[in-house]
Amino acid sequence: MTDFKGRSRRREFWIFSLALFALWIALFALADTLFPMAEQQAGEALVDDAPPLSEDANTFLMWVGLPLFLFFGWVHLALSIRRLHDTGRSGWWYLVVLIPWIGTIVGLIWFLQDGQPFETIYGEDPKGREPPPPRRDPEFDYIPPPAAPVRRD
Repeated sequence: MTDFKGRSRRREFWIFSLALFALWIALFALADTLFPMAEQQAGEALVDDAPPLSEDANTFLMWVGLPLFLFFGWVHLALSIRRLHDTGRSGWWYLVVLIPWIGTIVGLIWFLQDGQPFETIYGEDPKGREPPPPRRDPEFDYIPPPAAPVRRD
């Protein structure tokens, strides 16, 4: 689960990412349901553009959400690096996502790419596809035509 070696398929990466996104939405909804904000109370938003939450909901998210974020963030980092390995890139390329806007777009494109259909230095193909047949090299596969018969009179 937190193995940084090997390769991961697109399907594994995207299912986990979408499930993680749904978990965060459910966690915020749970915090808002368990600790509703009073009518005249001014709440605080944990993230920009999010509706404000009560102080108790923010405390709940800090004590429950932070450990979950650290654990699942580490798992998602390992999965992302294995996904990059499947596309033939080193895990260090993950640092590209730290570049605002451009890094996110480049990372998204890489995560959407199909993996390499053969064994690489990072491991076997997770889809189990057979390696492509070797190409014929005309320089070495050349068979000369038979020589003309010699007539001896």
